[in-house]
Amino acid sequence: DRALTALLLAHGMVMNGGVMHAVEVLSHEEFAGAVSGYRYFSLEEAATVLERAAVNIELGEDGFDRQYAETIWEDSVIVKRFEQKLAASPMAFSPL
Repeated sequence: DRALTALLLAHGMVMNGGVMHAVEVLSHEEFAGAVSGYRYFSLEEAATVLERAAVNIELGEDGFDRQYAETIWEDSVIVKRFEQKLAASPMAFSPL
């Protein structure tokens, strides 16, 4: 549940203001949790985009939003990965 929460916090920030917005607004702990969350759900490319953006924050590089969108082109990508993880490891999540 924590991995999903952290991922969704970052994803919401990206969708609201872009990758650089998420990097600038998330606390260090939130950012680290988000990167771990993306990796937990096998969204390695999105985690890498966030990490690269954090390293290059002072450059204000464009293109991170495009790279992120190539990995997560719609919210259903996250939903599908969650459903796969839930089916494979139902005990990893709190019961409804």
